[in-house]
Amino acid sequence: MAAVEYARHLAQQLAALRSARKVERTRLRLEIATAELLEETSYGRLTVDEITERAGLAHGTFYRYYAGKHEIVLAVLQGFLAAIRAMRPSLAQSPDPYAAIHAANRHYVEVYRHNVGLMRCLLTLRSDDPLVAELGSRADAGLAARVMRSIARFGAPAAALPARRQELLIHAVIGAVDALLRKVYGASEPPLRRFADDPDAIAAILSDMWYRALYAADPAAALSARANAGSAAAPRGRRASPPA
Repeated sequence: MAAVEYARHLAQQLAALRSARKVERTRLRLEIATAELLEETSYGRLTVDEITERAGLAHGTFYRYYAGKHEIVLAVLQGFLAAIRAMRPSLAQSPDPYAAIHAANRHYVEVYRHNVGLMRCLLTLRSDDPLVAELGSRADAGLAARVMRSIARFGAPAAALPARRQELLIHAVIGAVDALLRKVYGASEPPLRRFADDPDAIAAILSDMWYRALYAADPAAALSARANAGSAAAPRGRRASPPA
């Protein structure tokens, strides 16, 4: 998965819309400017003047499209979450539960580290903005539903729990993931900054945590058992092959 900054993703859309109506291009320019600025400053310090200056548009133009900065930030966060969903790997394509968990976590770590400002804005506003809280809740609920389908398919021990307990367990792990990534990337003075340049290690730790929570097993031991089972099956397969 090639992670991309959301502002760059929007810029690529704008480049592809050279023949589109001016209204569509102007809206994208404003959203690109907002996404870029949220990587540099907080929501509280963001101003409409900064957005229009970054977009190269007149101040009055902004209000033809948005009532204020809250509306454009909400639109950017909605688009950002939709882009995350569109880029994420499919858990249904992996034959192995740990591989599915690791692919999902590696994707999310890359999304977070390349869009720290947007993630910070999303997590900060969730606490006191009902509309942003609803966006985040829908995203978490969608992830929980996907995980519940995945553990049912793989026969994880957690799948035997009542649905309410499953959902609570999954949301607990989601919260732990966000808390760790915020400590590594999102805080103004990240206490775990020394790990920021090692996304593979972060994804591995998060994947081990997910696996232990859902499968009640040591992921290293499970991987070793599957590897040994594959090795044992290989000679039998060769003996069954007809001679050349």
